Amino acid sequence: MINAIVNTNLILEEGIVFDGAITWENGRILSLGRASEVNIPRDAEIIDAGGKYTAPGLVDIHNHGGPDWLFWEEPEKCCEFFLAHGQTTVLPTFYCDMTEEKLLLGLERVKAASHRGAGRIIGGIYMEGPYMNGVGSNQKNILWGGEIDPGEYGRVVAAMAGYAKIWAIDPGRPGIEVFMADVKAADPDAIFTMGHSQSAASAARRVKKYGLKLQTHHGDSGKCPGRAQGTIGAGCDEYALLDPDIYTELICDENGIHVDADMMKMLIRTKGIERVVLITDHMADKNHYTNNEAEGILYGPDLNYDYEGHLAGSHLTLDNACRNLMAHTGYGLCHAVRMASLNPARVLGIDGEVGSLEPGKKADLIITDDRFNIDTVILNGDVAVSGRKA
Repeated sequence: MINAIVNTNLILEEGIVFDGAITWENGRILSLGRASEVNIPRDAEIIDAGGKYTAPGLVDIHNHGGPDWLFWEEPEKCCEFFLAHGQTTVLPTFYCDMTEEKLLLGLERVKAASHRGAGRIIGGIYMEGPYMNGVGSNQKNILWGGEIDPGEYGRVVAAMAGYAKIWAIDPGRPGIEVFMADVKAADPDAIFTMGHSQSAASAARRVKKYGLKLQTHHGDSGKCPGRAQGTIGAGCDEYALLDPDIYTELICDENGIHVDADMMKMLIRTKGIERVVLITDHMADKNHYTNNEAEGILYGPDLNYDYEGHLAGSHLTLDNACRNLMAHTGYGLCHAVRMASLNPARVLGIDGEVGSLEPGKKADLIITDDRFNIDTVILNGDVAVSGRKA
C-alpha cells in the first residue's frame, strides 16, 4: 500500500518545498516535491498535514535515558518517550560510572529491545567513556580511573564491537592510544569523540588518526590551562573549532546555560551548519536533584543536576532543542532540522538511510508546526504517534 502526506511543507537539506507532498511504500520514500508534481494513487493511504511541515525523523546520538529511567535499565520505556518527541534514531549512552557488569548487562538489554516496538529507534550505543578525565558530573561515582589496562577493558571492547558506534575519550590520558587502537582493531568503523578532558589541542591532533570525528557537548569537554598566569590554553574546544573535519555536539537548553546564546552563534558561524550536531544528553530525573545556587550554578527547567547540585546533562528532547536553537540564534527551521537529523546521521555514516527527505531513504518522518510541536511521527513507514488523518 502506498502512503502519502499531503497539504504539507517539506523541509529539505537546502530549503523548503511549500504546498508539497511525499509518498512511501514498504518503509521507503518513493517520491516528494510540489503536490502538483507528485503522483498519488487514488487508493493511497493519505495523511493530511493541515499545512504543517514534514521533516526527516530526528537523530539523537547522545542520550542517557529518561524521564524516570536510564537506557541501560529500561530501554523500551525510554524509546517510547523519545519517539513521541520525533526521535526516530537514538543512541543510548552509557556513562563511565557503570561497572563492567552493568555495561555488559545494559548492552544485552538494549540489543534485545532494538528488535521490537519503539525499541526499533535504537541505532547502537554511545560510550561516554570509559576513559575520560574525571572532570565531569557525578565525580564520586566515576569508575575506570588510574592506569589504562587492556586486561580491564578487553571484555567490554569485544562485546561492544559493531554495536558501540561512538567512544568518548580524553585524548591526553596516558595509554589512550593503545585503547583506541584496540577498539579500532575490534571494530574498524568505531568513532571517537573528545569527552571530558583538560588536554591540549596537540593531544587531540595526535590521536585523530584513530578515528577522532566528534567533540562531546561543546563547551563542556574541559579547559586546557595556559602555560603561565595570564595566558590561554588551547584544548578540545579550540581543536574542535579549528579542525574542519570535527563535528561538535551542542546542548541547546531553554535558558542558554549549557552554552550561552552568543557562544552558540559563534560555534555555528565557525563550524558552519554542516558540522554542528544537536543532542539532548538527557538524564533520568529519578533522584530529583536540584542545582547549587550557592556556587553560582544557574537553574534551567530543562536541565539535570547531580548529587552535588552541579550541572549534569539535561531533560531536553530534540524537538525542544530545535525550538531553543531557533529562539537563541535566529537560525530557522531548516537549519535546526539539519543539525538534529542529517548532521548526526552523517557522523554515524547512516545518511544514506536517514537524516533527510530523499527517494529510497527510510520513511522515518515527522509532522511538526513552525515552533516544533510534534504532531505525527512515522517510523519505518508506520504511524507511531498519531496525528490528523484524512
